[in-house]
Amino acid sequence: DPKRVIIFSSSKQKVKEVTRTLKQMHVNTAEMHSDLEQAERDVIMRDFKNNHIDILVATDIVSRGIDIDDITLVINYDVPRDSEDYVHRIGRTARANRDGAAITLVSEDDQIRFRLIEKMIEKEVEKTPVPAEFGETPEYKPLPEKKKGRGRRKNYGKPNNRNGKGNNKPKPNGGQGGEKPHPKGRNGKPQGNKPRTHSEGNKSNGAANKQ
Repeated sequence: DPKRVIIFSSSKQKVKEVTRTLKQMHVNTAEMHSDLEQAERDVIMRDFKNNHIDILVATDIVSRGIDIDDITLVINYDVPRDSEDYVHRIGRTARANRDGAAITLVSEDDQIRFRLIEKMIEKEVEKTPVPAEFGETPEYKPLPEKKKGRGRRKNYGKPNNRNGKGNNKPKPNGGQGGEKPHPKGRNGKPQGNKPRTHSEGNKSNGAANKQ
């Protein structure tokens, strides 16, 4: 029988549903979410810490600041919305040189989000197929990230002054082709355009992933 297990979900409604299902299966479980009063939360955490509860189903309010070192298994029922929440969730297990494991259930809609988590922790998490008895499941194949490009904004026949009129200023040299005038500097000499330089630093994140 599973013991010392935490099941995380980002939705308190989903926490209630999972807890109700486990209780119907006669599993010794309890739920933790923001709808409970602080006194109720304290009682549940005390019972869980004293091994009176085997499985705790909770939102991310339990992922930080709880003082329990012997959690054997963490299950992410869904992929957290925040990458840092993932690190805090799995950090509940394998503490104080103890053994532990973390399992994340990744739906088709959550694949891109999970890929971003792997990018943040700078580690590829091992993927394990769902057992066949659970039925057909989607292949883990997140779509590539869309690249953000910079496009030039063009003005087709739109007025560009406050009076609603277009720019009717005559072009140099009577509108004919030819050399364009250069702006002059303080010494009266033509002033050319200076080349622009761009530098980009490398950023790194030192977050660790415990599995």
